[in-house]
Amino acid sequence: MIAGVDGCREGWVGVWLDPSGAVAGTASSASLEKVLQNIPELKVAGIDMPIHLLDAPTRLADTQARRALGPERGRSIFPALPRFTIEERWLNAEFNDVNATCRQLYGRAFSRQSLHLRAKIAEVNRMEREGFPVIEVHPELSFTAMNAGRPLTFSKKTWGGFRERISLLEESGLHLSDDLLLPVRHLAPDDIVDAAAAVVEAHYVVAHQIAAAMVEAARKGRRRRRRRRRRHKQQQQQQQAASSASSSSSSSSSSSSSSSS
Repeated sequence: MIAGVDGCREGWVGVWLDPSGAVAGTASSASLEKVLQNIPELKVAGIDMPIHLLDAPTRLADTQARRALGPERGRSIFPALPRFTIEERWLNAEFNDVNATCRQLYGRAFSRQSLHLRAKIAEVNRMEREGFPVIEVHPELSFTAMNAGRPLTFSKKTWGGFRERISLLEESGLHLSDDLLLPVRHLAPDDIVDAAAAVVEAHYVVAHQIAAAMVEAARKGRRRRRRRRRRHKQQQQQQQAASSASSSSSSSSSSSSSSSS
């Protein structure tokens, strides 16, 4: 299964697709591991949380994402925290202490909203290290892609923004029916919608990987066929050379026999 997961106040919410690409189920838990384990035959889960943090104050990916979303929606991309902030001794450190070290190392501080995500960022990075098939995605970028590259008009916290996003999901073939949403009906709507957008992006990534693998397989097939043709041509040339050598040897033997007579 391909899944999308978003962090929420209660922990995590997941949405996954069946092999046909239709929504197959939803789940939530305080534990990311439990959500991932709840998904049958998980192939990949797109998660709206930074993975592979750097020992740096910014990541190029975040800068490019904000630029793609424009000044209004780009604010939804929080700068990824430096790697040290999710080390065990820093997870429960005071915001001011973390930012004092950030200023010392990188000349900048991070918002309380970003630092509040430390535990969740650490959790998803631990899942990745333990071998769970998780990739980083961003729902707002997914919605922008669904909207023909145009950033959305309204914030996801508004009714207009909710309707915009639901419409785009339905146009993409994702229908969040009430019966499938029963396990997560107590959660905030925008968290569920973001998880659905994450699964769209994860599905695209898998489709892209499959297409790339098919292209590579075709390329390798062409190389193998060219090698076989070259070997066949070399074998033919060797056989012709051997045949010519044999004919020359036979002619020489005949000439010697005639001279002896």
